[in-house]
Amino acid sequence: MKNFIVYLFSIFVMSCDSKEPQNIIISKVRYKPNSKIIDTLWVSQNDSTVFKQEEILTRRPHNTPEFTTRYELKNPKNGVYYFIHNNIGQLILEGRYDSEYMYEEQLNKEGNFYNSKTYRYKKNGKLETIHFMEDGRNLKTEHYDNKKRLTKIRYIDKKSESTTKVEIYDDGILDETRVYTSFDNYYTVKGATSP
Repeated sequence: MKNFIVYLFSIFVMSCDSKEPQNIIISKVRYKPNSKIIDTLWVSQNDSTVFKQEEILTRRPHNTPEFTTRYELKNPKNGVYYFIHNNIGQLILEGRYDSEYMYEEQLNKEGNFYNSKTYRYKKNGKLETIHFMEDGRNLKTEHYDNKKRLTKIRYIDKKSESTTKVEIYDDGILDETRVYTSFDNYYTVKGATSP
């Protein structure tokens, strides 16, 4: 059967106290034998069969050192598209894992998510930013307000890592674009909401 699709989906909800947030572990697999469509995995960082967790001491200039949890993907599947969630079910990363990646005739043999989106959230749980990677390089970062409307998009040159332009939004509508000619120099193009 050519279009045979197997879905394996399981959600485990664990909670010691009903007042505390629940840890959600998601394991979902889409498998398409004899298909050109990419396999997809939905996983959670809390799933110890998928991720190795370790506590590390993070030091930042002018801040008190603090412990953070670092996650390492165990046995990543080459060429598979991942949706990775945190312990409260928020999507934190999506992208294709490649064990090797060719970019501009250079082969990188370090496995990674070379084309991906990383999601960051505010303390209130609302989406703050989505960061885009392309060919293993920073491409752009989208910023959102509490109503999930765009406030700003920063575009990044893939080779130099410098800002090429910044689009500023007002109530989700483009207000102005700053086009950078050098590090601190830019000119402004007014958007749809500007007078």
